[in-house]
Amino acid sequence: MKTLRFILMAVMLGIGGVAGEPNPTASPRFEDYPAREGFAGRPVAPQIITSPQRRYRTVIRDGVEKGWGVRVDGVEQNKPGPNFAGNMIFIQWSCGAPCVRAALVNAQTGEVFPPPLAREDTLDLPLLSIGGNSAGRNPELQFRNNSLLMVISATPNWFKPHARSYRHYFVWESNRWVLIFKEPLD
Repeated sequence: MKTLRFILMAVMLGIGGVAGEPNPTASPRFEDYPAREGFAGRPVAPQIITSPQRRYRTVIRDGVEKGWGVRVDGVEQNKPGPNFAGNMIFIQWSCGAPCVRAALVNAQTGEVFPPPLAREDTLDLPLLSIGGNSAGRNPELQFRNNSLLMVISATPNWFKPHARSYRHYFVWESNRWVLIFKEPLD
């Protein structure tokens, strides 16, 4: 009975990590979080629903339909198709220097999601500002089509004095971003 209570309490407190995997104690690796499904075919049109999605509907649609802003190994692929987690399309676009916005679209359903660390009601990613550089620069993004892991080096509160910069490790799980690990950069 005590064991059952312990297990129930652990589940309620969220102990045990993502999808029953242990919480990492070292930087996670892409191969530790393989994509479970792939997608080959024409992506479904994005479902533009929220205000930020409507504001950037053209760039989101162009990303899904033409591959514009869809990067693989840092290079725009200029063809439709997933570039993250097997069936997801991660679209990035510039909003100035420095500034990056992004959206994640499910190629099979057309559902649109904000990127990890996006400010509330936006698709804006935080800047990376190491060592008190108030100007900051674009965040560093790492992801693969065959993995559920996305790594973002950014300073979430870059506009505040003495803001800390981190390398954030997120896993795409059940249509949401789950932070599984974070390490300081400064």
